[in-house]
Formats: sequence, structure tokens, C-alpha cells
Amino acid sequence: MRSLSARVLEGLSEAVVVTGTASPGGTRQIVHAVNPAGERLLPGLVAGRPVEHAGHDEFTAAVVGGAASFEAVVHGRSLAARAQVLDDPRTGDVLTCWYLRDVTEERLGSRSLHRAQARAQFLAEAGRALHGVLHLDRTLRTAVTLAAGVLAPTVLVLLSDGSDTVRWVRAQDGTRAVSGKLPRTELRAAPRLAEALSDDVPVDPWVTLELTDLPVWGGATPDGPITVVPVPGTIVRGVLVLVDDASDAPDGADDDRWPLAQEYAVRVGTALSAAALYREQAHLGEVLQGSLEPPPLPQGVDGLVLGSAYRPARESLRVGGDFYEVLPVTTAGQTPFLLGDVCGKGIEAAVLSGRVRQSLHALRLVERDPAVLLALLNEALLDAADLDAAGAPSVPRFATMVLGDALPAPDGSVRLRLATGGHPPPYVLRADGTVEEVPVSGTLVGALRDADFGGTEVVLGPGDTCLLYSDGVTEARGGPRGRDFFGEERLESALAGCAGAPAPVICERVLQLLTEWLAGQDHDDVALLALQAPAGPARGGEVSAPRLGLVRDAGSAGGGGRTEAA
Repeated sequence: MRSLSARVLEGLSEAVVVTGTASPGGTRQIVHAVNPAGERLLPGLVAGRPVEHAGHDEFTAAVVGGAASFEAVVHGRSLAARAQVLDDPRTGDVLTCWYLRDVTEERLGSRSLHRAQARAQFLAEAGRALHGVLHLDRTLRTAVTLAAGVLAPTVLVLLSDGSDTVRWVRAQDGTRAVSGKLPRTELRAAPRLAEALSDDVPVDPWVTLELTDLPVWGGATPDGPITVVPVPGTIVRGVLVLVDDASDAPDGADDDRWPLAQEYAVRVGTALSAAALYREQAHLGEVLQGSLEPPPLPQGVDGLVLGSAYRPARESLRVGGDFYEVLPVTTAGQTPFLLGDVCGKGIEAAVLSGRVRQSLHALRLVERDPAVLLALLNEALLDAADLDAAGAPSVPRFATMVLGDALPAPDGSVRLRLATGGHPPPYVLRADGTVEEVPVSGTLVGALRDADFGGTEVVLGPGDTCLLYSDGVTEARGGPRGRDFFGEERLESALAGCAGAPAPVICERVLQLLTEWLAGQDHDDVALLALQAPAGPARGGEVSAPRLGLVRDAGSAGGGGRTEAA
């Protein structure tokens, strides 16, 4: 009859193996008992036989070495065991009872959890690094740098943004990213890659052969396995290329890499699309902003010297509601010019000023008289306001303006025809320092149907200057108390101090004094336009020197303003 202990062991669901020496004082370890559960986990163990005969080296080493526990993989299963020493005081026998468990599922679950946590951490860090970059090339470099060493030793991204070139960036673990561009014509020899970069289709597996022939590897063609993951995007499309080393290529153990690479590619595509969209919007904004900025003054106008200065209220926008323009000389020898101010500030006012200028360009095709032009512009603005306000609240679209044309005469003088609508009257600075206000006035442009626009003519002798300015000059608040207007008197005094100075210097000097008056306070848009009859030669044929102290450069004088000479 079997012993009671043997029957107890057989009834246990837990695997139990009892080991010990064959005799007291011996050294060779034998199996004293093993239950059926233990035989299943460690096949080959037989009671009464040496432990090593079963061929389980890890278990044998733990038994012989007197370890308190051991863990090993046996026949594809993860086993964990703990030892309990049993001694019999009566006989002096010392046995070790090993309790074994199959922990395969636990270890798989633990490793899966660890991989999932690492995957989530990588994607979270990638999202933070890619978010808000909004620069296409920097986003590409960030994308490959993050993935190199995590998804594969070498990572390459190719991106199509609709242009004639394909951008590429490559990075290896621990090295700096390398970038370049491929003419799209080079993809004629790689039709599968061209299709992946242009259409929302699955990537053809044979595209890897085409990739190795591209000049993007720095002379070292990859010899390891290549994995290609599509990079989806709303504006741009690309591929994420993972290159493994031939010596340690993936053997299928890392089953999470493909879904991780797909999720990462989605994040990269989102970031690249956002950067591409920002680039398009920034380019559009620059083009529109450039069209709204005051155009450059024409160069080399015979018999006329031009100068200007501009400082918008919101200097970061570079545009505002004040505007000026000098058009090319007409066939009749006249140089048309204008300076105005529309209601409002910022980009909305700049758009309206652009519409006013474009309307004047069109009206000049049928009319050249300044006062008549203002009357036609008045009707055009009122008609446009009526159309825009149909079914919507009325938006004010009025403006103030001075416009005219300049005709140089053979004697060196310049005849100006001027008309104004609701705008401060221009000043004339004579060569001798006398400052005169031009007696001309008129109603707002675009406010009333029965508006009245005044017109006049002014003759500039050699060295005389006519200054057109916006109310942002005289209504600038500053000074010692910080709330006093710059006013007409200070402007006249500033002009008187500029006698003999060239037109550009006069504008720069006025802007300089105005900036000092403001002392950093908020202000309205400021625009200045000077038209000058060239000064005649002085003694000995020399040109008269300006009676003006040293003027700082445009950057320091204008505080962000813009000055121009022609």
C-alpha cells in the first residue's frame, strides 16, 4: 500500500517535487517524490533517480546550489518555483520541497502590459514633440529623429506636398537627421513609390526594391529588411520607411511594431498636414499683406523728389488704415499721388484701403481731374456699401483723402493739382523755411451722396516741399503728460526745422520726432508723403546742404516704422 504522503502529493493540484541526498551526509541530489502535476511541468523526473537525469539544467542547478527559488522556460512554458527546506530531527534527513507553478500567462500578460505602456509613452511623447511645430522641415526632422532607434535603427520619411519635388529626411539612432529634395521626375523609375505618394492606396510590397535605388541613403544602400508604412494626410502624403540591420533583423517576436508604426505614421501625417496648412496660410497672408502695404515709390522721376514714412498702429501686422501711393509718370508727364485714411484699424482697415486704391486705379482710366476723381470714388464707395449691406447691418466705409498729380516744369518748379475729402490739408515747406498750410477742404469720401470736394493748385519752387500726412501725426498723444496731442503747431515747427533737407529726410525727421513724443504709447496709423521740387545748385554748382542735425536710421527713428526715398 502506498504511503499516506504519496497519496497526499497525488491529490495536490500544485506541482510538488521533493529532493534531497540519497543518504544522510551524501552529496548527490535525487528525487524523493514528485506528484503528477510536477511530472507534467518537469517531464522525466522519477522518484529515486538523480535530479540531473531528467535533463532540466536550470532546475538541477537550483537544487544543487541550494537556491531558494528559480524561474526558467521549459518546453516553451515559463516555470517559477520556490523551495521549502524540510528536516527530520529524528532521522537527521534534510529534504527540499519545491513548489512549482506555470507562470507563462502571467509573464506574457506582464510583457504585453509593459509593451503597451512603452508604446503609449512613445506615442504620447511623439505627440507632444510634433504638436505645434508648424514648420514642415522641422516636423520632418522631428519625425525621423523620434522614430530612429525605437521603430528601427534607420528611419526615412519621404513627403509629397504637391510641388515638383519630394522632400526626404533620414536619421539613424544617435545621429543627426539628413534631409534633401528629389525632383519628381526621378520617381519615373519608381512607379510604386510615386503611387504611394500621390494616391490613397495600400503600399505595394515591391516598393522596397525601388527605395533602395533612390539617392537618399548617403552612398550606403540598406542591406537589411525594409518596412514601408503609409503616412496619411489631408494636404500632404508620404511614406515612413523603417530599415533594420541585416545582423539583427526582426524575427517576428516584436508583434507590436507594425501597429505602433501605423499609429505613429498617423500622428506624423497629422503634424505634417498641419505644418503644410500653416505654410499655405502664411504664404497667403504674406501675399495679401504685401498687396495691402504701401507700394514702393517710383524711382528716378525727373524733376521730382519723393519721400515717405509709414507706421501702422498694429506694427506686427505691417498694414493699417492709412495708405499712400505714387503712380508712374503718365504720358502727359504728370505723376499721380494720393494719401488717405479709412475708418478703422488693423487688417480690416487695410483691406478697405486696398479696395479704395484699386477703385482709384480703375477710375483713373476714365478721369484724371483730382476733384472729379474724388466725386467718382465717393459714388463707388457708397454703391459698394449698399451692395454689401443688403440683408446685413451697414458697415461704415468712408475715408479721408488727399490726391493729386505733380507736373515738373522746365524752370525747376513743380505744379501740383490737389483735391481733398475730409482730410487734414497738406503743408508746403518753402526753401527759406516758411511753412504754409494749403487752403483746401472737403467732406468725407463715401459718407454722403451730395458730398463737396475742394480742389486747388500749388506751385513748388526749387527746394520747396509739399507734405501730405494723416491725422495719426497731429492726433498722436504723448509728451510730458502722456496725453497731449502732437498737434499742427509742433508739426509746423518740425517742418520749419527741416528747411533744405531732401524729401525722404523730412519724412524721417517728422516720424522720429513723433516717436519721441509718443514714448512707446499706443497710437493711430501714421502716413507721410513728401513731394519736392529739386533744389537748384548753390555757389560753385554745389547742391545746398540740409539745415538739419543728424537723423537716426529708419529703424531707431521710426520705432518699427518705414521710410522710403525716391
